[in-house]
Amino acid sequence: MACIIYRNITRPDRKLVEAFREVPTSIVSDVMNRSNAMHHSVKPLVHDISFAGPAVTVQSMVGDNIMSHYAISEAEPGDVIVIDAKGHLDTAVWGYVQTRACILKNIEAVVIDGSTRDAKEIRESRFPLFCKGVCPTGPHKGWGGSINNQIQCAGVTVQPGDIVIGDDDGVTVVPQGIAEEVLKKARDRIKLESEWMSQLESGMTTVQILGFERKMNELGVEFGDQE
Repeated sequence: MACIIYRNITRPDRKLVEAFREVPTSIVSDVMNRSNAMHHSVKPLVHDISFAGPAVTVQSMVGDNIMSHYAISEAEPGDVIVIDAKGHLDTAVWGYVQTRACILKNIEAVVIDGSTRDAKEIRESRFPLFCKGVCPTGPHKGWGGSINNQIQCAGVTVQPGDIVIGDDDGVTVVPQGIAEEVLKKARDRIKLESEWMSQLESGMTTVQILGFERKMNELGVEFGDQE
């Protein structure tokens, strides 16, 4: 693995990032053809929490976290540190010392394709840490890695500067180059779903609202009574 730290990355406009705070991860994934959502196992340590911010990416060897320490020093306030820890669950590559460092620097959130430890302290801090697992075994610090290269995290490609959003459902990644388009589609989808809710309250069924009668006809579904 090449060991390199890229320091100058292009971040999206702050107003654009802030706008994504109002959009659920599910809606964002829906309007990107139901894609770019990380594996279901990546979840927050605490509930009722959400975040949005540009990615600072970390690629590391299994069980090593030296580059994630450097990522904290390289990140700017509002950034989301995204760590490709190869999905390994039996060695924590994060803990409360790093979490506290992020809090003091106003880092937005951390997403790990792997495990953390010090879960109690992190939960009490209510810092937005999203990961696959928790275990007590600590990491090594001797294998290097990279910062701000393209990575994969829990099945999703992440480029530095991509907009990463998280909530109770999980984490979704918006490529920076299409972020404005995705935001527009997401807002339209939210408006549409609001209309669906009004129709439900008026007595319509989901079958009627979503037009499934036509789909049933296309599938040749027959309706009958049991004898």
